Amino acid sequence: MYGNYCFWAWFRYWYLDSANYVTMILLDKGYFDYDFEKVDKPAPFVNWEDTIKSDEEVQGILKMFGVGSGAKKSLEDIQSHIIKQMKEDK
Repeated sequence: MYGNYCFWAWFRYWYLDSANYVTMILLDKGYFDYDFEKVDKPAPFVNWEDTIKSDEEVQGILKMFGVGSGAKKSLEDIQSHIIKQMKEDK
């Protein structure tokens, strides 16, 4: 109603305008929105076929989170690694 906070807004609110005028303006402004203009926005069109990522892109994203970053190992390699760690701990 009075714009940004400056000396003129302060002076007009507290000294020039009456309490009745300020109350009327505030009540009227709260009820009516004179600047309202309804604009229908079109729904965004997404071509889902363009959003499909290649396997390399998916692997890159998973590597950022630490998933699938190591080389694939066979069960024998995993078992030998565990046995090796157990022997080192003794």
